[in-house]
Amino acid sequence: MGPPLAHHHGHFRTRPELSAEFVIALFFLAVFVCLGLSLFLVLRPEHPATQSEPEIRDTIAGLSAARAQSFQMLFGEADYTALRAKPELKLVSAKFRRDRRRIALLWLGELQRDVHVVWEFRRFLVRNGLSVTFREEAAIGGAACFALAYLNVARLIVFMFGPFALSGAVRSAKVPVERLSGRGAGLLSRAPDAMRVQLQRKWTQHVVAWNVG
Repeated sequence: MGPPLAHHHGHFRTRPELSAEFVIALFFLAVFVCLGLSLFLVLRPEHPATQSEPEIRDTIAGLSAARAQSFQMLFGEADYTALRAKPELKLVSAKFRRDRRRIALLWLGELQRDVHVVWEFRRFLVRNGLSVTFREEAAIGGAACFALAYLNVARLIVFMFGPFALSGAVRSAKVPVERLSGRGAGLLSRAPDAMRVQLQRKWTQHVVAWNVG
């Protein structure tokens, strides 16, 4: 009776270890998938607008980071390299890197907020009588999930390796957010003029109340 019990005891003892390894492997698989999607977006060439893509006249009030253009200030490495090259400024360069990382993380956090703003904007349009097709719902939902996945990977890169690692991929984090905001604004652009003006006014009031609250 003794050996079988010992055998079963060892069997039950190793199962949590295997489970933990599986969870860790699954986590890293998800990270690599998100990173692969992010790199695909960065490496894919941008196309100019075609005749089949209508020009979007409207913008979404309440967005912040997606419109920022000071990317060189956030991710440019020249100043940090110049500081690090001087031994007497080693402590200064280390503090500079920490501060730049904190600012980059804040900027990426604002981009994540913008994703939620666009999603809330879509819900607002539907609540106020604008019809949305299933295809449009799926396109915006997929774009929002992709943008959040990209931003989470970018935040992980900045947090673990600093603001200058893969700066091109991190700098391009605004691209999926801009595309998502374009889809959201596209819903409004096809509304009748009178309805569009009314919705814009109500949404602006909603954003002001949201920020005050």
